[in-house]
Amino acid sequence: MNESNYLNQQDEANDRYRSIDLLVGSVGFLMAFGIPAIPILTAWLGVASGDTNIANIVAFMPLAIAYIVVPAVETLFPHAIAPVPTKFSSKAGWQTYYRVLPLLSILAQITMLYAAITYWSSGVLNLWGGIGYLLSTGIFSGMCAINIGHELIHRPQKFDRAIGGLLLSTVGFGTFKIVHLRIHHRYVGTPLDFATARRGQSIYQYWWQSFRGNISESIACERDRLTKSGQSFWHNELLLWYGITLIWLCFAITLGGWSGGIFFVLHCLIAIMKLEWTNYLQHYGLTRNIDESGEYESVKAHHAWSSGLFIHDLALLNLLRHSDHHLDPHRPYHALRYDDRSPNYPYNYSIMYFLSLVPPVFQQVVHPYLEYFQTTTTVHKVSSSISLGD
Repeated sequence: MNESNYLNQQDEANDRYRSIDLLVGSVGFLMAFGIPAIPILTAWLGVASGDTNIANIVAFMPLAIAYIVVPAVETLFPHAIAPVPTKFSSKAGWQTYYRVLPLLSILAQITMLYAAITYWSSGVLNLWGGIGYLLSTGIFSGMCAINIGHELIHRPQKFDRAIGGLLLSTVGFGTFKIVHLRIHHRYVGTPLDFATARRGQSIYQYWWQSFRGNISESIACERDRLTKSGQSFWHNELLLWYGITLIWLCFAITLGGWSGGIFFVLHCLIAIMKLEWTNYLQHYGLTRNIDESGEYESVKAHHAWSSGLFIHDLALLNLLRHSDHHLDPHRPYHALRYDDRSPNYPYNYSIMYFLSLVPPVFQQVVHPYLEYFQTTTTVHKVSSSISLGD
């Protein structure tokens, strides 16, 4: 059975859609606005407290929510939200809702940057509080700008793609709009894709690989496009997005002086590293074979690690249902399905992030699962009985 037909049968099964899923799976995507709201709330609490000690403790609140509270809740309630049925989402009013919701994120992102830069430059935070708030803002900015920007650059509407590029520009990641569409989706799981982490590759090696690849491949892609179209250098898309990033930098300096400018640049770097950290986990060690014709096999469910946990699903617009995204890159976020044939990690993504920081431990945990998925024709969820010490 091909990949699409299998998931279509799952769609039919989801006609027995529970009312709670329908409610949460539609209105629940508003949780995406909670991502920029948390750093904004942190800034407000820090100022409102009037106490420097409280402000410096509160600066770590976004990190505590993301890496302690959310994993704990998802461990207690490991319920994946079913995709919104087509017969429901195809209604005109809901089509507009699902389209407009991510577009509004540009306003939330700008508001978060304004609050964050103003707060950082206020002098309320000490060194440790400043580091905590910088990490918080960078990580949450990446989740908002890059994740939602990713959703938008896949859309057919030119306006939506432009807003996606604008979101990416707020974290200095204009290269992503180019290489993700032209390189990653075409060559995922092959040596030609710098965004696919190789088996045995550490996150530190991968960060450097992705940094170099984003720059070199985006420049090459645009050079080839301009040559084929006969356009001049000034039509280079990179000039547009990094020109806008420069405007955001000037905005940061105007708000917070040179301190605000430094905050903006460092926050961009953190946001990009966070996205690449996720990329590392989503494709680690998974490869496409060469078929009888000498070409790489088509992308299948087992070429991306996936996850289906309700807070991640709603707040990140189903980003971690990654195998279905690669099977159909144009499938909208609310319709993405969790494919039970795709590889899945033994622990919550938030835990896997930290495991990856210690490569020997990460590989000891992951490689037995990786070997299972790569040697099994029909991929199913791995039993927890697999020995992790092999």
